[in-house]
Amino acid sequence: MWNRRRMLMGGLGLLAATLLPARSGCAEGEKKTELVILTWSDYLDPDVVKAFEARHPVTVRQVFFDSDQARDQQVMRKGSDAFDIMVVNAINLASYAHQNWLTPLDKGRLANFAQLDPLWLAEAESQGKLLGLPYFWGDIGLAYREDLMPAAPTSWMDFFRPAEPLRGHLGAIATNRELVGLALKALGHSVNTEDPAHLAEAETLLMQQKPYVTSYPYIDISQESPLVTGAVKLAIVYNGDALKLREFDPRIRYVNPGEGSIKWVDFLAMGTNTARREVTHAFLDFLNDPAMASRNAGFLHFATPNRGALAMADPGYLADPVIFPPEEVLRKSETIRPVAPRTQRKINEIMARLQR
Repeated sequence: MWNRRRMLMGGLGLLAATLLPARSGCAEGEKKTELVILTWSDYLDPDVVKAFEARHPVTVRQVFFDSDQARDQQVMRKGSDAFDIMVVNAINLASYAHQNWLTPLDKGRLANFAQLDPLWLAEAESQGKLLGLPYFWGDIGLAYREDLMPAAPTSWMDFFRPAEPLRGHLGAIATNRELVGLALKALGHSVNTEDPAHLAEAETLLMQQKPYVTSYPYIDISQESPLVTGAVKLAIVYNGDALKLREFDPRIRYVNPGEGSIKWVDFLAMGTNTARREVTHAFLDFLNDPAMASRNAGFLHFATPNRGALAMADPGYLADPVIFPPEEVLRKSETIRPVAPRTQRKINEIMARLQR
């Protein structure tokens, strides 16, 4: 982890551990439980983790992935019982449940469940079972170095049909549905189209763009990021990550392309290790305490679905159009939906050929 400037949230200047009553600490000889979380890198405020560890005999260990496919491979390789909590996006939540990779959550163990906006819970509940808790939501856009670009990008075609000075200076994303979906969006199609002709167009566009891309894995969000060093001039990023990158270089800007984008929501789901079910629920509930949720959201610069956290958030956070995309942007954006297996195979094949 690296140090980031904390966005001031209403009344949250104190260390996270002081925000809730302190636990008396572990008794002598008390064995600490390890709580394992499969997540994106730097997707939890370290102080929030420390505050939980200070109140419970628990050590939180995070295992990272950099794409949906990488997460899926980790679960298949290690087993769903290797992870107590997994960050799963909306499109994969039902699939994970179908494959018996998830254990439904018990609302009775979640005192802060009522803090969550029902708007974001619809996709988390299936046949009366709660599959996960909404964690953050947002959209995808373009981050760029304004000092290295001849003009600010306004369209997805500025990325997919880039100007010659951008050759070798684009950062893409290796998540299949998102990259192919954005290419489809640039061509005027739905990100969820299953038309073979549309997918063929998207593959042609991506293959033509390939010489301009320096890397398909998601761009590093740190002081060593190629957007910070200038090795990458234009990249696909999740909205909050653009704000993190600006902390390292204020010349980094973010734009929602005019065609619209992809809306996303991440959920915190429980794996199949039932031995740690109690502490898993305790951690999930801790994250949804409004003070903790507010602190975590301010640190990460993503939109929280926690209504209590929003009530105490700094006005600057609530008014930031990067964190909370304007209504006109959301109207033109789409949520990725499941497609037929044959379509998903075709998309996977496009990405495999692209990354050879």
